[in-house]
Amino acid sequence: MDTNTTTRGSKRKSTEIEVTDPPKRGKQAKKSNAVKPDANSDEERKPRLTTPDLEYDYDRSQLRDPRATPGRVKRPRWDKFRMPEGFMERFYVPEPENPKGRLSAPQKADLFTQKCLLDPSEPFHDLHVCHRKGREGSPTYDSAGFQLDWEKVDRWMKPKAYNKSRMVTGMENALKRDEREQQKMYELFFVDGKAPGTEGYMVKDYIKDHVSKDLGIPWHQIGPEQLVEWEKRGFPKQKFEEWWRQPNEEERRRMSNMMSGASLRKDF
Repeated sequence: MDTNTTTRGSKRKSTEIEVTDPPKRGKQAKKSNAVKPDANSDEERKPRLTTPDLEYDYDRSQLRDPRATPGRVKRPRWDKFRMPEGFMERFYVPEPENPKGRLSAPQKADLFTQKCLLDPSEPFHDLHVCHRKGREGSPTYDSAGFQLDWEKVDRWMKPKAYNKSRMVTGMENALKRDEREQQKMYELFFVDGKAPGTEGYMVKDYIKDHVSKDLGIPWHQIGPEQLVEWEKRGFPKQKFEEWWRQPNEEERRRMSNMMSGASLRKDF
């Protein structure tokens, strides 16, 4: 369910970064030793940045299809690379304490984890919060507002041995699979099944969005199988020339959120 409005006068809720539950398995995460600013400094007088501070709403009048987004529970949030200029100047974000001396690789990794947990604007903040809660922890939502899948996040967090040949082969196979799926989706969605040419890499994402809203299935779960179901249920096929238009800035922002980290979301 989309939550596109904020209740006026509601109390400012605490952020998810203040997680106190230990992990449910494996080694317990170390407690963060955050460096506090001087009591008389400008930083101390600023409010601490929380996840609700980062929330915003899309301008739905600018979207080609303003229907609610299936599977989205929370409002989207800015991260440090996509927020409005000057936004962070209004808030205080604690920094983890940097150990003295030359840091080992594990220390650097732990420092990065602590930084991600303390700063809700960090792109990997949601993943570290989710992982720290453990398998039985409460739901965690990504910056697009979708629930993360702890098992997927756990696999993503595990170190992987670097193998260039295997990586290249995996990428080639993924591209071939994506091309096959893309062509199949064009055949099912468009009247003549014609591929849209050079714009195809964008068109597929908006096909998924259209079908997602018709079927009520989250965007990240839409593929050829769901388009077969869409066709069986009698939804009208589209003429490419009438249906497609270049996305505007607001649509590009929304689609960037939809795509980011989609493979780590929970399926329903």
